[in-house]
Amino acid sequence: MIKSDYGHLNCPFYEQKLKSGLKVLFIPMKGKGESAMVYLSQGGYLHDEKIESSKIPFGTAYYLAHMVMDEAFQKSLLQKGAIGSCESDLSYTSFQVTAKKDIFTPLSMLLERLYNMDFSEDELEAMKDTLSPKNDGLNLARKNLLLNLYSSSPIRLGLVPDREQAIPIHVTALRKYLQRYYVPNRVTLILAGDYTPNECMEKIATLRLPKDIVTFSKELSFDEDYSAPVKDYASTAAKDGNYLVYGIKFQPREKLYEKFGQMMFFSYEIFKECLFTKNAAFLSGIRNVDSDLLDVSFHEGGEDGYLLLAIKTKSPVAVLSFLTEYLERIEKRVDRRLFEDVLSEYYASGIGLLRNPVSCVLSFSKAYANNLPYTSLLTLTSKTNFRSFRTFLKDVGTFARSAYYLNKA
Repeated sequence: MIKSDYGHLNCPFYEQKLKSGLKVLFIPMKGKGESAMVYLSQGGYLHDEKIESSKIPFGTAYYLAHMVMDEAFQKSLLQKGAIGSCESDLSYTSFQVTAKKDIFTPLSMLLERLYNMDFSEDELEAMKDTLSPKNDGLNLARKNLLLNLYSSSPIRLGLVPDREQAIPIHVTALRKYLQRYYVPNRVTLILAGDYTPNECMEKIATLRLPKDIVTFSKELSFDEDYSAPVKDYASTAAKDGNYLVYGIKFQPREKLYEKFGQMMFFSYEIFKECLFTKNAAFLSGIRNVDSDLLDVSFHEGGEDGYLLLAIKTKSPVAVLSFLTEYLERIEKRVDRRLFEDVLSEYYASGIGLLRNPVSCVLSFSKAYANNLPYTSLLTLTSKTNFRSFRTFLKDVGTFARSAYYLNKA
């Protein structure tokens, strides 16, 4: 295995690619339990219009992940002294198992499940009733904001389909999606435990991996206008209302990477705090218009990314006026002291995450979506300077924006 060691982080890790195409990322960790993850570099962002001859409905990736890690399988893991969970993001899908020792027993169970996965339509329909998102005002506002922000990119659909959108999802689509993406050359095993690299690889050699089946697909193509939203603003009335959702439509990932390199990914890690959740000027400005900040989130999928602000307010005009002014010179809204404080907090938090096998594996998986080890992100705290970060923010200030207000009827 190839060793990577960032020295002062005290978290060496090892990487190897097998002949099957499967990648392994191993983090030695003594006496703190063990955790393993099956990570797929494919999430809920649609890349395929069709797999084989079948159209793949929106939400297929999300439902497949939860069918794999359903309640019955989680109970079978518990009987072996392990816990299991899954995460379906726009960019990736992951299945994590954790145990006090011998992580390869639950990991083998997970891989066997992927290898022999068998679904029934009845189980899928029951899952749809369980997983359908709440039809509340905030979810409705977010959904409509994305439709106003994007014209054709699949990111406009979000991640989780509502009950009506889930109707076209059938077992055949789940199976074809599994056969295309749940294969060794698209999978990374991320493990943390008390093993040597050689012991780890010897145990991996005994695992039964999913079949590598050749499938054919028709790529989903679209032409998105990144210079403007579909609508600058829209509003409707509902019983559950008074929610304003504000979105910033990021330029394509490749274009930003050409301009900022890896610094762009680290900027994604800290800019929410610098501009919004820890920025006194922003928080006081929201309070001054009698409103409450509910959430700030950033989402990536494919080449696309967007920032969403969710605000509870009865004064949308005042909030929009404040946001327009605040974002006019966005790079001026962060001073050096705030920047350095956020960097210090991010680094300290990251060092803590690396000390626990569960959070360590999770952190590596989230960074892996951008082809970076998590330790690389932490080392960028010492390489990202205030001036370059402000240059990045200045660019963000030119991106297209949209707002959607759900007024309480």
